[in-house]
Amino acid sequence: MNHSHHFALPAAILALVFTGSVSGAGPERAPSATTQLAAYPPTSADGSSVGSGTTSAPAVQTVHVTVDVLSNRHPISPYVYGGAYPKDAATITDSGITVVRWGGNATSRYNWKAGTYNAANDWYYADFGYTEIGDADSAKFIQDVKAAGSNPLMTMVMLDWVAKNVSNGSAYSFGIAKYGAQCGINPYNSDDGNGLKPDCSTPITGNDPNDANFPLKDSPQNGDPPNTLYRSQWTAALAAAFGNAPHFYDMDNEIDIWGGTHRDVHPQAAAYNEMRDKFIAEARALKTWDPAAIRLGPVSCCWWFYWNGANNNDKAAHAGNDLLPWWLNEVYWQDKIAGTRSVDLFDIHAYPDTPDTSGFTLAQKRALATRIYRDYWDPKYVSESGSINQPWATQIQPNKTIPFRIPRMRALANTIYPGTPLAITEWSAEVAGGSDFSTALGDADAYGILGRERVYLASRWVTPDPANPNYQAIKLYRNYDGQHHTFAATSVSATNDATANLFSSYAAIDPAGKTLTVMLINKKPGAVVNAQFALTGFTPSQVTTYTLAKKNPKTIVASGTQAWSSSISLPAYSATLLVVTGSTQQLPSAEWDPNPDAIMVPADGTVTLSPKVASGSGSVTLGTPHADTGINLAVTQGTVTSGQNGAVTVTAGSNPGFYHFTIPSIDSAGVAQQQGGWILVGNPAATFTKQGDNQSGAHGTTVNLSVTLQPGQSGGTASGGTVFFTTDAGTLSSRLVTTDSSGKAPVTLTLPANPGTVHVTAEGPFGLGHPRVTFTETAQ
Repeated sequence: MNHSHHFALPAAILALVFTGSVSGAGPERAPSATTQLAAYPPTSADGSSVGSGTTSAPAVQTVHVTVDVLSNRHPISPYVYGGAYPKDAATITDSGITVVRWGGNATSRYNWKAGTYNAANDWYYADFGYTEIGDADSAKFIQDVKAAGSNPLMTMVMLDWVAKNVSNGSAYSFGIAKYGAQCGINPYNSDDGNGLKPDCSTPITGNDPNDANFPLKDSPQNGDPPNTLYRSQWTAALAAAFGNAPHFYDMDNEIDIWGGTHRDVHPQAAAYNEMRDKFIAEARALKTWDPAAIRLGPVSCCWWFYWNGANNNDKAAHAGNDLLPWWLNEVYWQDKIAGTRSVDLFDIHAYPDTPDTSGFTLAQKRALATRIYRDYWDPKYVSESGSINQPWATQIQPNKTIPFRIPRMRALANTIYPGTPLAITEWSAEVAGGSDFSTALGDADAYGILGRERVYLASRWVTPDPANPNYQAIKLYRNYDGQHHTFAATSVSATNDATANLFSSYAAIDPAGKTLTVMLINKKPGAVVNAQFALTGFTPSQVTTYTLAKKNPKTIVASGTQAWSSSISLPAYSATLLVVTGSTQQLPSAEWDPNPDAIMVPADGTVTLSPKVASGSGSVTLGTPHADTGINLAVTQGTVTSGQNGAVTVTAGSNPGFYHFTIPSIDSAGVAQQQGGWILVGNPAATFTKQGDNQSGAHGTTVNLSVTLQPGQSGGTASGGTVFFTTDAGTLSSRLVTTDSSGKAPVTLTLPANPGTVHVTAEGPFGLGHPRVTFTETAQ
């Protein structure tokens, strides 16, 4: 997306949604800035503490940090340290970013032959020359990113149009001479309008896409218009350039808001069915052109659209299902029928939503910037944004005013389409500006969260400018000493007793168990932190610190190597990386995973975790789980080996919410570990009533079956829900049936040629709690 418009966009769209669908109501008031800032001292414009007029040393605050290298161990994906539009190839190498994204609005209509793009709603729908790290050619970009030491993430165009071979803005979609006077005029071209009539609210309709675009199709066909371009031919060039690197493809960009961003070629709001059907068609086609393709989707824009899409009528037409759960569910079921996989990474954009900051002081903006990433992980963080802290976005999700964004999204993916990791291909929160030091601290926090919370791939919008302090934040993780040493690769538990608004801690260990890296972020402008450490499972010997602080905002300052001390002083307003050498008393003989560590279950429902050995040759014996009040965990298969998963049954109570659990273990080498995770309990599940159960008929004849969806307290409705039918014998007239206005979904079973019992299962939407029933029929 165009970052400069991001924070204004949701508010404007929400206003339209509320005006059109909610009478006499508006968003609830978000928590006040005064409440959120209560823990902060008054600060001056540079972020330092403001006293009563006298100069004094910063206050000292003690924070206890506990690092347990045998708790919550899991790999940190190397792909979470990505970015888009780095300054140049040298910046890629120096920063150590691991993914470079060719993405955003401009790439949705990139012409691969001409190296051009259409600026769409970002700039008067005009065509210009595209470039990233100096490359207009997409295949050369891939080669240059690889040469710089990173991994390219490309965008596969799914719209039906790309820019013309015009690079100077002389082709555009809403010519004033052709379509009449308009609200906005390109200051550099008096004939190029913004597509709105002079009242500045009525869109111009019926424009000809050929004015600024060439057609785009999958592959050549007889009768194609002149100048048509083809995805298959472009993919061949990209696949060859990728070579042995991962073949990452975003399936277009923010398809949920195509009807706003690319209104000149997609004038209607993107609809639920279109987003499903277009994605499946192009994702499967891409896999035939490039068998190594790793496809990311749906590349959703933002919180409101996660749950609603842009078409105000679509949710009601699909049984009240929220968009992203519905989309993932539909792709999963269609893939099961086809015997293939269409989506490899579940991709969202995740700008943490902020309140309106127009009345904030600079100090308040800075405080917001350093706490805002609680949006990603904190089960107690009630959003300060009216986009989230309001009653209309979703009627299904638990604790809907608390974003809990990463565990929530991972739980959705793990529940609906197992084996689909989470990607976040746009994120940032430059509340006080990209060059402000608060952004550096916020970024350092975000990188730590992305690794700890098991995101698979992430790309910041945009890659930090080397001239800004936040450029040093990525280097703390990827090149802290200028020798390309990095934050370690196995995340371990690092907790602290400070308030999350003011302090963060993250830790990781190397495979040999000899180097522990600990990131500590002191977000308080006026206080030095005395960090008191307790280390479990690791014997420290020496430590070197690498500090990014307000005093030297563009330099990572390294200490000399010193003997380990359990007490370390952290400057006010700083991010400090500790590189601790030492030894792990005993390495685990097996690394294991709860499989999954985050999952959803309806109120009063059950779900089974299947703990698995992730690496190593040992076995694991599970102990007695512990969980928050409101859920119960019981081990039903306690031995876990490389060839046998464990089993833990989760039983939910009646109250929706977020519930944490831990499972202790001892491996065959006698090493005690602990893994934890989250159970997201939703509304009570919808139910089915059956019609046509226990019928008999001659073999080869037909019987009619149906289910009626009863939404109950699920938050959904009866009409428009998808029902997925399967049978263990015979054939079904349809595998996917949409419920009618009364909630009924009928199907015809043709009994098998051989006599016997036939079982037919009907499954309802995961978003409504995934109701299931089974029919038993008899072929005589």
